[in-house]
Parts: sequence; structure tokens; C-alpha cells
Amino acid sequence: MRALVLLLLLSLLFPSLGRTEVMERVVGVIGGEVFTLSDLEEAAGHFGLVRPRAGNPFEERLRLEAFYREVWERLVEEEILERETKRIGIDVKDKEVEEVLEQLRKRHRLSPEEFSKELASQGFTLESYKHYLRTQMRKAKVVEAFIKPKISMDEEDLLAYYEEHKERYLVPLRVRVSHIFVALPRGSSKAEEERTHRKMERIVEALQQGHAFEEVASLYSEDPSAKYGGDMGYLSAKEMDPQLWEVISQMEVGEISPVVRSSMGLHILKLTERQGERPLPFEAVRKRVMEDYYKEEVQRRYRQWLKEAKKRVGVQSKI
Repeated sequence: MRALVLLLLLSLLFPSLGRTEVMERVVGVIGGEVFTLSDLEEAAGHFGLVRPRAGNPFEERLRLEAFYREVWERLVEEEILERETKRIGIDVKDKEVEEVLEQLRKRHRLSPEEFSKELASQGFTLESYKHYLRTQMRKAKVVEAFIKPKISMDEEDLLAYYEEHKERYLVPLRVRVSHIFVALPRGSSKAEEERTHRKMERIVEALQQGHAFEEVASLYSEDPSAKYGGDMGYLSAKEMDPQLWEVISQMEVGEISPVVRSSMGLHILKLTERQGERPLPFEAVRKRVMEDYYKEEVQRRYRQWLKEAKKRVGVQSKI
């Protein structure tokens, strides 16, 4: 039933009329200017968006509705930025767009032809990308003129932000691990694999009989850590072989693993200490907190500016 209701609603939005009549359907008004579906189709190209296709009519209508709504929201923002930057005399000149375009091309070391091909792979023509770039530059000018000057970052604001987002500033889980390692590269002969496995099983038996892990590691491990009793120090998930981390992360402190295979060879692991995730002190992450707070504050204030500008210009949506 819900699917039928959705289909009915979508049919009302996009009725089965002739192609021309559908494309001239009014979707909204911005500053007294009327916009139709054909305007949205044209705008989609400026944003590098492709009209969705689906296997069945119902799914295609759903995707089409979401597509047109996204294009409409972007078009509204684009029109607002154009009107407001022109109104206050900070609009983007053609020369500025060309300069930024050339900088981008040179930064990526592309010829003009290669640059055009790269844009095409992202859904842009050179002209539509210039259009898109101009809008982004207008947005940057608005942010510089109206948003950034209003942002202040006192210690109280930063501390409050840090307390609210402590989960972003954690020391990752770390473990202190010792191991006994014997090399066994991938592709070793079956005889070599059997010999190495037998050696490691004898080492496991020695550990089970009570021999100290450190002493056994010093005698038999082929890793440089052997001279430290196999101690590899503190490691995080990013610093360990994924196969070894999968085993060690499930072990208890003091536990010794069975023989574990990695791409390099065979290991016997011992977990000697575990340090759980914990927040880094504010002073240690103060710079990161400032950057995160500033970015979010710019975005928040820009959204507020855009909301007020929509009211000032006058926006009506029929989609």
C-alpha cells in the first residue's frame, strides 16, 4: 500500500504528459524568476550530475524525485550566491575563473586536452566546469566577507567543543606484544612448511611445560626482537599485520597464542599489556580542536547566511 501511495504522489509530481509539457513544468521561483524542469536538466550539467536510470518505472521515479530535489537545492544556492555577490559588488570576474582553472590544470600537470578528458570523466564539459567553479568562488567570497570575520575562538568555546567531541581525540587501543617468529615465506615447499611447523609446535610444547617465554624467544625467534625476549613494544591495529591483530585483539593479558600464520612466516604471540582507548589531553590536541571547531563554525554560519538570503531574495519551491 505504501508503495502505491508513493507511486501516486510521484505521478502527481511527474505526470505522463508530452515531453515538452513536462520539461516546462514550473518547479519553483527564485527572486521572481520562474524555473522549470528543463532549467533543472540544464543545471544538472553544471553540477556534474547525471539523470538517474533504473530497471523499473517505480524505482526510476523515486530516483528522479531525489535527483530533481538535489539539483533544485543546488540551483537555489547558485542563484542566491550570484544575486548576493552582484548586489554587494564582490562578484567573480571571468579572468579570476580562468586563472583558477589554469592553476588547477598545471597543479595536476595535465595538457588542455587531458584536462578536458579528466573533466568529462567527472560529468563536466569545460564550460560547465567553469560555471561550477564560479559558484564555488562566489561561495568562498561570501565566506571571506561575511562569515570568517564573525568567528571568534576563545578558550571557553574550544574547551566546550573538546568536551562535546572527545571521541574524536582518542588514543587508539594499543597492546604490548611479544612474539616468537620463524620465517616461512609464501610459496615455500611442502617439506619446508612441515619442518617449520614441527619446530614451532615443539616451541609451543616447551612454553606449555613452563619455560619462560622470554628465554624461549631469545633462543629460537628469528626476529630482531629476540634479543629483547621477543618484546615488540606497544602497537596499534595500524602497526600490526591484520592477521596477527585479529588474534591478539581477542587474547587476555598473559595469554599465549597457538601458532599463527602471517605473510612472512609463523608466530607465537604473547599479550603482555593492553591500553584501552582514552581521550588525549586538551593541550595535546588543541590545534586539531581549533581546526575542527573553525570548520564547523564556518559551515554553520554559512548555512544560516544562506537561509537568511533565501528569505531576502524570495524562494518558492514546487518540487
